[in-house]
Amino acid sequence: MKLEVRNISVGSLVTSSVPLVIFALALLGGIVTFMVVPNVQLASMTGAQKLMSVGLYALLYVVISTAVLVFASFVYNVLTGVLGLRGITFDIEEIHHD
Repeated sequence: MKLEVRNISVGSLVTSSVPLVIFALALLGGIVTFMVVPNVQLASMTGAQKLMSVGLYALLYVVISTAVLVFASFVYNVLTGVLGLRGITFDIEEIHHD
């Protein structure tokens, strides 16, 4: 069975679990950046300042990444819906269990 994605709902992107997954990955990246990897510029920061940096880094990362995803889905919708280009096609094979 072939399925073609013709439209991506922008609202479903923003309200789905995608921003939460990006936030979790950004928290891990922030912890590695501000707490694990030694950096001379961050040596004078206290633990609370490093935690605040991790949180702000994660929030900013989520906002920017979600904005990029919304823009990409908008461009995809314009190209497939308005210009009539083909969308992403998935070829799904059905498996029958006996």
